[in-house]
Parts: sequence; C-alpha cells; structure tokens
Amino acid sequence: MDYRFEISKPDSTDFRCEIAINGEQTFQQLHDKIVETLSFDGSQMASFFTLDKMGNRGKEIALMEMSADDDEENNTLVMDVTTIREVVNASCIELEYVYDFFANKYLKVEYAGEYIGDSADILPLCVYCEGELPRQTEYDANEDWAFDKDDDEYDDSFMEEFGGDRRRGDDDDEDYRFGDDEDYREDDYNDEDGYDDRYESLDDYIDKL
Repeated sequence: MDYRFEISKPDSTDFRCEIAINGEQTFQQLHDKIVETLSFDGSQMASFFTLDKMGNRGKEIALMEMSADDDEENNTLVMDVTTIREVVNASCIELEYVYDFFANKYLKVEYAGEYIGDSADILPLCVYCEGELPRQTEYDANEDWAFDKDDDEYDDSFMEEFGGDRRRGDDDDEDYRFGDDEDYREDDYNDEDGYDDRYESLDDYIDKL
C-alpha cells in the first residue's frame, strides 16, 4: 500500500507539503525525501515521534540508536530499519518530525489516505509543496569561539586570590624567598648561629617562650 502524508507547521497554515511513500519503505527514506524537498541540512539530527490520542509523544524513530543495548525500557526505533507500515496504523496516524533539536522546531506529519498514482511514479515522491518553507537554525562550524579579551584588560584578581599571593611562592616570582613575609624577617636573626642575638643560648630562647 502507498501512503500519503501531509506535512505542515504546527503553528501556521502558510506551508503545506504532501509526500507519497510505500508502506514497505523506511522512515529513513521519508526523512531523506523531506530533507531534499525542504532543502534542509542532512547532517543535522532528526527524529520522528509517534503521538497518542492526547497528542503526547510516544515512540521515537531516530536516525541512529542512542540507547544502551541493555536498556529494557528502550522506546526508540531506528529509521533505516523501521518501515512505514510498522508504525502508521489505525491507532497512529499522526507524527511529529523534529528537524532542529537546538531550536526545538518540528513539523506535523499526518496520514492523509492511500496514494493512487501513476505506475511510473518512483516513491517516495513529493506530490506538492507550497508556501513558506520552514528553516533550520544555521550554525557556522568554522566560527571562532576563542576568548579574545585584550591582555591589558585581563583581570588577575582570580589568580591573586587563588595561588597568586607572592608570599606563597609563585613559580614566576624570581624575588621570592621561602618565609619572606611579615611574620618572618631574615634580619631578625643572627647570620652566624641562626638565632636571635638577643638571646645568649637556645635555653634562654626557650625560657622566653
């Protein structure tokens, strides 16, 4: 059996498209025909979702398997091995086609009846397409995301707070000497014996403590 699907925007009537496809063909072929007809970027991810009677999404039919093999609750099918007739039936005649996950853009894909065409027709086939075409969000893969703040505007407060204190001994501080802070002064000690010259012996020093 050959199917007709009417494709439209969810919030507008300014676009209509109809694609015919055989029930034994796959969702991958339907996806490819949509991409071709609407001039989408085929390298972007896309998925079909079944809808229940309340309009809630059910099974996902994705471009590739995303779930772990041992996931018992896996609710995802794969486009290239899932045929149209496996999904579209009396209880599922409407789907959503998400073509731009970044901007959450999708199209309504509704079963519109059996397609009766010419025997020479090669399916899938775009029967008609009219109105303002939906657009994907454009991303420049070569865009430079490097941080280009001027060196003279660099705020080193972070480094000063975390490890940038010269008394802690930064590697790039050539003038740093271990213990060179307010609590330790080299000139407070006698160069010869290493103790404060105010004390005659170590015992005297300890007694003062």
